[in-house]
Amino acid sequence: MQATMRVGRVPVRLRRTPVDFGIIFGLVMICALIAATVGWQVWHTNRIYSGVTVAGVPVGGLTRSAALNRVSESLWRYPLPSISVTNGSRQWPITTDDVRVSTDLLAAVNRAYLVGRIDSWSGNLGDQAAAVLGAVDIEPEVLLETSQLRFTIDQIAAEIREPARAATQMGSVTVPAKAGVDVDVEATVNALTAALENRLPGQPIIAPLAVVELAPPAESTAGTSTDMSGSPSSASTVPSIGPLLLRDAQFGLAFALDPATLQALSLAGDPTSVDEGKLRALLESWAAQIDVTPRNARLRFDQATQSPVVVQESRAGRKLDIDATLATVKWALASGNTSADLTVTAVLPEVDSNRVAEMGIRELIVGETTYFAGSSGERIRNVGVAAAKFDGVVIPPNGIFSFNQFVEDVSAANGFEDSLIIWGDRTAVGIGGGVCQVSTGIFRSAYAAGLPIVERYNHGYVVSWYGEPGLDATIFTPTVDFRFRNDTGAYLLLEPVMNAEAGTLTINLYGTKPNRQVIISDPVKTNIKPPPPALYTVDESLAPGQTKQVDWAAQGMDVEVTRTIIENGATRTEKLVSKYQPWRAIYLVGSAADIPASARGAAVDAVPVQADSAPETTVEPATVETGAVETGTVEATTPVTTETAPSGPDQ
Repeated sequence: MQATMRVGRVPVRLRRTPVDFGIIFGLVMICALIAATVGWQVWHTNRIYSGVTVAGVPVGGLTRSAALNRVSESLWRYPLPSISVTNGSRQWPITTDDVRVSTDLLAAVNRAYLVGRIDSWSGNLGDQAAAVLGAVDIEPEVLLETSQLRFTIDQIAAEIREPARAATQMGSVTVPAKAGVDVDVEATVNALTAALENRLPGQPIIAPLAVVELAPPAESTAGTSTDMSGSPSSASTVPSIGPLLLRDAQFGLAFALDPATLQALSLAGDPTSVDEGKLRALLESWAAQIDVTPRNARLRFDQATQSPVVVQESRAGRKLDIDATLATVKWALASGNTSADLTVTAVLPEVDSNRVAEMGIRELIVGETTYFAGSSGERIRNVGVAAAKFDGVVIPPNGIFSFNQFVEDVSAANGFEDSLIIWGDRTAVGIGGGVCQVSTGIFRSAYAAGLPIVERYNHGYVVSWYGEPGLDATIFTPTVDFRFRNDTGAYLLLEPVMNAEAGTLTINLYGTKPNRQVIISDPVKTNIKPPPPALYTVDESLAPGQTKQVDWAAQGMDVEVTRTIIENGATRTEKLVSKYQPWRAIYLVGSAADIPASARGAAVDAVPVQADSAPETTVEPATVETGAVETGTVEATTPVTTETAPSGPDQ
């Protein structure tokens, strides 16, 4: 009899090798690193990245408002860099007692906030790591008050100025002519300010006085001399009068009219009378030195308190009253006085930081978002630079907002980089691509709030970054602007909120909501035109067989958007008409053989036109503001067409 014995299944033991433990440990560390990175980014939302400093003041981990408060408290008297002027072996230091210094702390804080936010993903992490290691310090821009600087340089120049002297004959003795020495104050001031703008951190600024040699007069005019025969000869004489000193007690300013200047301004050689035209021209040159534009306050809306806080203090300006000063000079000369009033008046800012509570900024009126995900790193940086220029901008009641006023010059010197722009009939590389993301965002918020649009132009063709066509706004400084009027009866606070990672830009408008309802229709497209045939261009930098697309086809069309505003029982309707050109695709190819046979008739042999050689177009007169009507239809803009395209590129 055969017995069957069942053998039980032997359990298999898994043995972990050091390699397995290493892999598990690596995976755990990667997960922890990802979690830490995400947490780091979330915690720094709306905060400056840790480690960043402004002029040595730590601002990492702070919101921009808190950072500005900290640097304002720490740098209330920002130290003036070592500045001096020289002439030969002589040197004159310039201190804060000689010139008033101001710093743009708001711009420095905005630059600090952009650290680690406007580059590629890897570049941003690298910038954040550099900040943590203490390698990122933002130095504020130092601004010198040029009128005081001119006065200081003029005082220094008095020490080396020498009048020119003509040759004179005294009996048998000839006194030779002597050249004079003068100082070009304006050129010296320009050299100092240029050196200040271009200096490296910690670098002293030394600029030579712009010395000018004065040629001696052709003959002596100093009193009576003796001719070759020993007989006295009368030289030309100048009626003498002492210098006239003009002072302003309010601002501590002083200017002087010396005898030579009074003689040049006189009528018929009589220094007690004056040529008004010449004197006015001189006073206008003084005004360029004296006048200071007032600075408006900038604010930020505090969500916790639902009220605005000051992030940049306002500052009064000043202006020379030319007519009043001219009258006092004439009076002083006629009456024999040696002093007169320099009439300078204070100019108050439109947005006063001392009156924030009276501005009516109490709630969000509207917030519109545009999208730029997928943009190049350069375009994203330009969006960030442009958006920062509008942070905290306040528009007073009935004030006109001008985009170009705040964005200023779109140039590399103003922080912008090369990116794609619309130039003429194609897209090209130029400074400032991405700025129109901001102008379009502000336009959409103003349009959605029912604000009157004073000036607006659409792009030359349909640009995908701006979504549905018909609600974009292009600018080109300084000729093509976007402007709107604040008709809400209260102040308006503009707040750009940029999320570089998500590719969004939201423009919030805070103030007091008017009693109005705004209804915006969907865009209506008509006159649709197909894009022209693609253009192929031979580019010798590409290898044969290689093709690169640099422009994309877009249909031409007319787009009409209707805005209906219901306010206080009255209804008005406005039409916004935009005309877009059809746009062709453009390809670069390595050789003529790579051009499709169907497109060879349209091919060209040169690379596409770049911004520095693009054809110019013309500008039609600026659009006019829409009138307020109770009912009916109003044309809100003069849209851009092929005949009314802006001069230069759409940015």
